[in-house]
Amino acid sequence: MEATMKAAIYLGPGEVAVQDIPMPGDPGAGELLVRVKVCGVCGSDVTDWYMTPRAPTVLGHEPAGDVVAVGAGVTQFAVGDRVAIHHHVPCMVCDLCRRGNYTNCPTFKKTRLFPAGMAEYVRIPAEIVERDILRLPDDQPYEVGSLVEPVGCVVRALDRSNIQRGDTVIVVGAGFNGIVMALLAPYWGAEKVAILDRLPVRMERAQGLGITTFNVDDEGIVETVKAWSDGGRGGHAVMVTPSAQPAIDLGLELCAPGATLMLYAPWQPEKRWPLNLNKVLFQEITIAGTYSASPHDTRRALSLMVNGILDPNALITHRLPLAQASEAWHLTKAAGDSLKVVVEMA
Repeated sequence: MEATMKAAIYLGPGEVAVQDIPMPGDPGAGELLVRVKVCGVCGSDVTDWYMTPRAPTVLGHEPAGDVVAVGAGVTQFAVGDRVAIHHHVPCMVCDLCRRGNYTNCPTFKKTRLFPAGMAEYVRIPAEIVERDILRLPDDQPYEVGSLVEPVGCVVRALDRSNIQRGDTVIVVGAGFNGIVMALLAPYWGAEKVAILDRLPVRMERAQGLGITTFNVDDEGIVETVKAWSDGGRGGHAVMVTPSAQPAIDLGLELCAPGATLMLYAPWQPEKRWPLNLNKVLFQEITIAGTYSASPHDTRRALSLMVNGILDPNALITHRLPLAQASEAWHLTKAAGDSLKVVVEMA
């Protein structure tokens, strides 16, 4: 096997290059070595305030590929297995895990892939091999595996949004996460679902998928959406995908009394949100956050796609080779006509 491999490296704001880097090494006890076939580009990959302190660093945490070597003691996987890979796992036994806060578990925060997902090969530590590597069914393409992690994040967000049967769900932002939220919300019990955006290409895509859409820039948009909602009160769950104060302010305005406002995208740590505490208190609004996905969520994500409830072909809009990783990054960063961009290694 070669001593080096190619990987997409984030060098700084707007700068991504494909470089030769050392191979991750043979798998140790309990580990796997996987040849990556495809890796999705995530919104966090193009968030400069998040990525710049880590630069230079290999991009990607949505990979799928083929097992090419197994470490001592690995019995659940064999060379040739096709797998979807998660990049963090919780311990499953600490106090946080017992309470369902898997993604805040210290083990979750310290586990990682070596070097990362957008490289020709990745070494997977034993904890992740044990708890969150999923074998892909033979009839499923690698792209399904690359969607397991991002769809799993949406699954977790829907669970944390307290959606009940017959509810109205409003999603702010028609990017990948917002579209998946809107498509899956009925399977969590929602009776009415709408998505808000301003870009015509995104709204047209949502409409093509059968989702009710509203333009956030329309005059009187809050009153219009509330009039559409159940009883004219607003949403029982309002899910905000952009990390922008106007979007969160709009989300809070669209909440019905007793609603859950779900904040999905991360803010910079130093940012603060001046919110209407009067509305939060007297209308008993629950404000919730969500972060990443647990092993429970990734398994459900794979099941949703394998069983045809969520169509991966409707979600992936761009497929580019590793040599064009920079273009894939910029397409995702632009947040225009792309929904999910995937990078193909071979």
